[in-house]
This record gives sequence, C-alpha cells and structure tokens, in this order.
Amino acid sequence: MKNGFKRLIYIFGGIIILFLLIVLAFKINGILHKQEQDEAIKKTQHYLAENYQDMNYEIQNTSSSTDFKHYGYFEHGVTVENKDTNDTFLVFYDKKMKRMEDSINIDQQEEHLEREITPKIEKYIKEHFGDTRYIYVSYDVAIGKPLVIVKFNENHSNLTQTDFNTFITYLKETIGLEHANVIVDYWTRDLSFHLEY
Repeated sequence: MKNGFKRLIYIFGGIIILFLLIVLAFKINGILHKQEQDEAIKKTQHYLAENYQDMNYEIQNTSSSTDFKHYGYFEHGVTVENKDTNDTFLVFYDKKMKRMEDSINIDQQEEHLEREITPKIEKYIKEHFGDTRYIYVSYDVAIGKPLVIVKFNENHSNLTQTDFNTFITYLKETIGLEHANVIVDYWTRDLSFHLEY
C-alpha cells in the first residue's frame, strides 16, 4: 500500500514538473520572441530615419514572413503607417540579402520595370529575334534584382551565345539595367542561356 502511494506521488510529481517545464519553455520563447520584435522595430526606426527623413510615421505592428510571402525572406516585418497619407507599408530585414528592405521600394522597382523596362525589352526581342512564347520581367525579392525570362517556341531558330551576349549588353548599356538575372530558353527544348550579373 505504501509503495503504491509512493509511486502515485512520484507520477504526480513527474507530471507537475513536466507541466512546469512546458510553461517555462513557453515563457522563455515568448520573451525571446518579444526581444526579436523589439529589435525589428529598432532596426525599422533606424532605417526610416536614414531613408524617409521627412516622413511622419507610426509603427503599427510586427508580423512574420508567412503573412507577406511576396516580399522575400524575413522573420519579423514591421507595418508602418505614413501619417500624412494614411498608407501602410512593410519594413523588414531580408536575411538572405543581408539588408533592410521596404515594400514601397519593391513596389517602385516593379512599377519601373513594368512601365519603362519591359516595353523596351519586348521591342528589342521582337526586332532582333522575332516572336516569343512569352517575356516575363519582374523584381525578384529573393535575389534583390530584376528577373528577365524570355521563352521561345520550340520551332524558333536557335540563338547563339553572341546573340545572348549582345542582348545582355543592350540590357546593361542601353536601357541601364545594371543588375539582373537573365534567362533565355526554348519551350520543351534543351537550349538555354542564363546569366546573373
């Protein structure tokens, strides 16, 4: 009887200790998460002071990258409200690129590519190489630079390395695309060119 009672005390004691350890782990995790959020806010304030000196802003909240998949690789994004326009935007530290980013800059990059760069690329390709299956130009947040994809139909005549190099020169020197990831290939064919610069 005594041994059974002792065993019962040990079991309940073990359950209580396990419960306390779980509570402690959650508490420590919450403290670390709060410290990371505070650090993200501090970095955001520093970034805004350097890049948006005249902006009257308010920090709204912090969130994880799963809420903003479009904007790249980060753990804590800080939502900021521009008090003068009531617009909100996201500021975050991109761990892969090792730099601060904000959604205003990314959106401006995409708009510039769509308005200024894409039509010039489409015109050049059409004039020098003919019809394509598709041309895709966007700002790739994963690499922090524009992504240019040109895909030709299977029966399109072969491009040479010289053709590709001339296209790269056009991107860099004529339309001022200083950095990009460029892929040119054929639909269902094993012929492709790729350069990240």
